[in-house]
Amino acid sequence: MEAPKTIEHQIGEVHDSLRFGLDAKRGDIIGSHPLESVFLSVEKNQEDMKRITLANAYGAAFPVQMGIERQMLSRYVFLTDLTLC
Repeated sequence: MEAPKTIEHQIGEVHDSLRFGLDAKRGDIIGSHPLESVFLSVEKNQEDMKRITLANAYGAAFPVQMGIERQMLSRYVFLTDLTLC
């Protein structure tokens, strides 16, 4: 039987910096780039503001209805999504 060529890094164990290096642990703590978390939070904040604006303009049920319709339409494949030869 041949020994495995890689050492598995299991979650919940003490991090061994000599085996896995500092970069392996740093990637678990922060994103790949400092602005990545800012970008993701901006997208979430914009979506929240859009939902609040629609609720103020058209009533509280409108954003809920849009969410339900988005879920319903995401289940179907449309002909424009298919590549036809």
